[in-house]
Amino acid sequence: MDPVQLVRSVLLIEIIAFAGALAVFFGHAVVSNARERRWAVATARGRRALMEVVRTGRPTKADEALLRGLPTRLKVRLFTELIPSISGQGRAQLGALAREIGLVPVAERLARSRSWRDRLLGVRLLATIGGGLDIVPALLDDGHSGVRAEAVEWAGEHPTPEIVERLVGLLPATDCYGRFVVRDTLLRLRAATIGPLVRYLETHDGAAAEPALDVAAGIAHPAFSAVALRLCHDPDAPVRARAAALAGAIGSEEAMGVLQRMVHDDDAGVRAAAAAALGRLGHWPSAAVIAPLLRDRAWIVRSQGALALRGLGSPGHLYLRRGLTDEDPFAADISRQVLDLPESSAERERW
Repeated sequence: MDPVQLVRSVLLIEIIAFAGALAVFFGHAVVSNARERRWAVATARGRRALMEVVRTGRPTKADEALLRGLPTRLKVRLFTELIPSISGQGRAQLGALAREIGLVPVAERLARSRSWRDRLLGVRLLATIGGGLDIVPALLDDGHSGVRAEAVEWAGEHPTPEIVERLVGLLPATDCYGRFVVRDTLLRLRAATIGPLVRYLETHDGAAAEPALDVAAGIAHPAFSAVALRLCHDPDAPVRARAAALAGAIGSEEAMGVLQRMVHDDDAGVRAAAAAALGRLGHWPSAAVIAPLLRDRAWIVRSQGALALRGLGSPGHLYLRRGLTDEDPFAADISRQVLDLPESSAERERW
């Protein structure tokens, strides 16, 4: 085969493959549209039946028979669409109905599927109607990020000590989106998170501690005091900065002394975090320690130092007014900027 024939053969194969892909794509669209048209009436009736359950507390015999007779995937769709938007007793009633008409085994079967879309749908349904204790925990390590994130949402509804420990352990090991979902779930669990998170921070440092410190700062429980103070001396600057924020969120006499020393840290981010923490605590004797930061070469340190002084009330305002006439142009400029800020803007700019 000469080169021209070879090129023609390759192009022909690519054209056939492209045509096949188009056929599959449009074929799927045609089938989906046909199914939607076929399900349109049943979908409307099913939604009305579910809303009647929310309104009255239980379905009529006719509505229950209607729901039982719907195609399985339509039933799954209706419940996963409606239940997350309902709260309180109505949500509990819908969950009970879903279990009564046999959706838990369906959801568990979907969660075991080889298709990530089915697994995602199954876990989402289990998160709303209950079940899946023997299946979903393993999906926290699923190969698809969407399934992992949905499994984390499920875990938030089933916060056993073992599952919360798993969630804490996932903090440094997940992608950006998954880490956000894990943090959000742990923050919502609050009291259940404290013990596992303290134990994690007692045995981890460096980059592995960073996301856990962020969660701990959001909870700000005194149980984190010891680990916060320990990590204020971590070799990694981002860890020290987060530990300073946590120590400031909790507050203690020992924390005050550590934070006052941290405003002299070699890293600008740590100095800024320490100043912000002292300002948030309202520890007015720290004004004299924070004031020299107005001359810092790093803008983030000057700004957070000035905002911290403003937050300390009269003692801080005194140092800011002195800063207006400081021979250092950086100090004079940041003092003027922060004194001129409206109260709402000043609060928003603080860490």
